[in-house]
Amino acid sequence: MSYVPLYRVLTGSRLLLDGRDWLVTGIEENGYAVEGVDDGECLTFSFQRVDQAIKDRNCEVTEPKDLEKREALLRYTGGLEVIEQLSEEQQEHIRHRLSIVLAIDALEAEGKKITERSINKDGEYRKTLKTKASEIHGGGAFLDAARGGRVTASFDMPQGRTLKKYQSIFHQFDDNPIVLMDREHMKGNRSRRMSTLQEVYIDHAITSWLKRRKPKLAPLLRLVEGKFDVPSHEVAAGFKFPSITTIRARIKALSTFVKEGGRNGWQYARNRIGAGSTDIGALYFGEKTETDQVYLSIFTDTGGTVQAKRLDPKAAPEELASDEICRLWLHVMIDVATRLPLAWIIAKSADADHTEALLRMATRDKTREKVRYECKKDPAPPVRLMKFEADNGTATRNGRVYAAQLGSGMTVIPARAYHSGDKPHIETLFGTTQWDVLNFLPGYTGSRPGELKDYDPKGSVATTHDEIYGTLTRYFVDEYSHKSHRGVGMFGATPWEKMLEVTTTYRAIEAPSQRERCLHLGVTTKASITPEGVKAFKIPFNSTALQEFSGGASRKVTIHLDPDDLRKAYVTARGHDDVIEVNLSMTAFSDLTLDEAISLMEETARRNPKAQELHDAHLKETRARRARESGYFSNTRDPSNYQNTDQYWRRASRMAKVSFRPEGVTGPTARPGRLTDRSGNTPAFKVGERSAASTSTPPPKDRTSRPTGKSFTPIKDSKL
Repeated sequence: MSYVPLYRVLTGSRLLLDGRDWLVTGIEENGYAVEGVDDGECLTFSFQRVDQAIKDRNCEVTEPKDLEKREALLRYTGGLEVIEQLSEEQQEHIRHRLSIVLAIDALEAEGKKITERSINKDGEYRKTLKTKASEIHGGGAFLDAARGGRVTASFDMPQGRTLKKYQSIFHQFDDNPIVLMDREHMKGNRSRRMSTLQEVYIDHAITSWLKRRKPKLAPLLRLVEGKFDVPSHEVAAGFKFPSITTIRARIKALSTFVKEGGRNGWQYARNRIGAGSTDIGALYFGEKTETDQVYLSIFTDTGGTVQAKRLDPKAAPEELASDEICRLWLHVMIDVATRLPLAWIIAKSADADHTEALLRMATRDKTREKVRYECKKDPAPPVRLMKFEADNGTATRNGRVYAAQLGSGMTVIPARAYHSGDKPHIETLFGTTQWDVLNFLPGYTGSRPGELKDYDPKGSVATTHDEIYGTLTRYFVDEYSHKSHRGVGMFGATPWEKMLEVTTTYRAIEAPSQRERCLHLGVTTKASITPEGVKAFKIPFNSTALQEFSGGASRKVTIHLDPDDLRKAYVTARGHDDVIEVNLSMTAFSDLTLDEAISLMEETARRNPKAQELHDAHLKETRARRARESGYFSNTRDPSNYQNTDQYWRRASRMAKVSFRPEGVTGPTARPGRLTDRSGNTPAFKVGERSAASTSTPPPKDRTSRPTGKSFTPIKDSKL
């Protein structure tokens, strides 16, 4: 059974569907044949799809007659459709004329014959028309005028011919009041006043002006005129270069996007005046977070104490050392759904360590910061992070941070470079922080170089690192979190109110995992297992599972430690599948962070120089006395004691000597092959004599003959 369309769509109608403009070229058996108005693409839309889109208010159908009326209206008004496109003065004139047109219609409805003559200056219905129009308008004076209909304080009624023309045009365009407007903007010569070559020159000059070097217009035009090629026939026709006023008028008519993109670059234009987003990016607390870093516009002192050293006036530099007064990086993470600051740290650089510290702070309790810096309100509670969006900076775009985020179950969303609209919430926070906090502190540098005239930021430094962090902490906790926010989806609520709203009416907070924090966001170190456990940064940890794993042997393992909580750690080993949990065995560090524990150990091990000299002298004297009383050591003042060393050397040299046996005398020998020859041909030898070297050549051997001399029978039986 074929589908019967519910709505009437005629051939030639226009469909605004899927954000595109389609022209209906025909009606087929199962749908509408359409053609794209912009690109000419031909498709077939089924009847069901068009009907459903119309029901869902996703399709706008314009019939051919409506298209013709709209085109005629635009031609008459010069491209305007509603009176709101006009100025207030023009809208007031339209309302006066509309009152007169409606008054004429009312009089005709009463049976009166209204003609051009009857409503002229001397007509019989002129006064009645004024009274009627004044009632419809709600007051106001309608005065007579010889010509025209424009006045400043009141409306001058024109003659009857003009009034009837208003009525006719008003009804001709389906009672659209916009047709009663003045059309002075359409008067005059509409043809182009510049020649083709002059238009080419203007385009060339404007293109040369839209450069990132930002040239001045007047010097630019002088160079363009000297280089621009004018053909001889244009010279004969009296060609003249357009004036600088004409060029300026054309530049003023350009779009702001074109001017910003050409003069400042498209990346700057996109961030500066690009289209923003009004989408609500998250619905519950912790669903999506944004983080970024900013180089604070303020100088701070390293320690806050007065430091002095002796300087050579001739060799001393005029500028301060880099480690004495410096600027810091501020790392901030906020929750998108509530705009509540989750974490904030300051550092001398922007790298992976600080991003991991930021993630750890967002997933832990921040009461320590509240107490230390005397905050009145509670900071953001710890939360498990779901989505993490950041830019492509070196602090966040690296394998170490990505591995920690993915291991913790986060979805990483890298923002595009030079697209501030990808993370607008955190970018807005930096500007607010600068103007609310930094601008009032000593050492403020300004938002750009050279902004503060005759002001020395380095010479005005009076804030330490800890003080600036305390100021920012109190601002984020006590002020920013409880200030009315006008961002998208906030509707004037404060971030803290929004957090309470979404957690009580929509979804509770996802609890963070301490195990994941240690394994993926914590610090790692190598160690060997001992009977006392393992030590990470000289801090001991131990557990029964660890000792069972080691079996009394020393094994290399990796310790995963949470720098913010030392009570528990985790141990992994190569080839071992399970993750071993270990507990802090030195309970004195249970309420300290890793930085505080290391500082405590350093402070304890650090010795007082004056006390060190006294203790070292006492120790040296005590050891010398014990050595003298033991009798083990000889008297170093007796010269005979030094002879022992020489005696040791002489005895050692005798032990190093090796004795050699003299060579013996060689006995009688026989020629090779004659060892068993006992015939009388061989001369006899005496013991101790050597055989003379024979110079005769031995006879050749007969390979088939047996050797001469005594023969021996084979031995078959044992003689033992």
